[in-house]
Amino acid sequence: MSSHGGGNDRWLVSYADFITLLMVLFVVLYSMGQTDLKKYKELSAAFTSAFGGGPMRVVDPSINQSSGQSESMETAPIIVPGLPMASNMENDVANNISDMLVQANLDSDISIQKNIEGVLISLSEKLLFVPGSADLLSPEAYLVLDRIVEMIAPLENDIKVVGHTDNTQPTDPRYADNMQLSLARAYTITTYFQQKGIDPTRIIASGRGEYQPIFPNDTTENRALNSRAELIIVYSQNVDVINLDITNSVIGDTGINP
Repeated sequence: MSSHGGGNDRWLVSYADFITLLMVLFVVLYSMGQTDLKKYKELSAAFTSAFGGGPMRVVDPSINQSSGQSESMETAPIIVPGLPMASNMENDVANNISDMLVQANLDSDISIQKNIEGVLISLSEKLLFVPGSADLLSPEAYLVLDRIVEMIAPLENDIKVVGHTDNTQPTDPRYADNMQLSLARAYTITTYFQQKGIDPTRIIASGRGEYQPIFPNDTTENRALNSRAELIIVYSQNVDVINLDITNSVIGDTGINP
């Protein structure tokens, strides 16, 4: 009888071992989860900075977090795979155009920022075009475009020209709607760039009409901000490497043989 009772109690030992192992498993999973969360926050901060117009860099977690700087007093960036980075020349263009705006008192009509795609230069309708038309104003429009041409000519980067409008009907009878007007504005700028010697194979023109406003089209001021042309100096990047990484990732995730 005693032997039989002792045998029934053996499950307590196994149960205690199981609970111990389960506790260890949860501790390990918790530790892994905290590490991944930290990495995610670092990457998320990089993308937030990129889309918000700040420099696209991730602070190296090995540096002194209390100061956020390395011994050389400069933030130590690390490259996020697949995320293009601005070169020194691209940064110089952005800085030079910013200086030009301040000197010419045009900073209210032009804005410059860096996003994940490249250096974005936004030019207001008031500066470039006859209201409701794709005809360039003079002489301010030509002076600004000429200055931009001087700065982008030495680069090899692609240049995206994107036309935008507000939601009011075009006043120029040549354009039936805002999509046509936005395309015509992009075409006007690309044609001018080509006349000034920019390689047409570098230029990508498109129109967005009224469908990508910066602000709601509910006031005169907001409509003036929405009616604009954007020039994007696209970051240089190795497309083959990025495509290869994406392909390998998809194959690895789905189990499909290449």
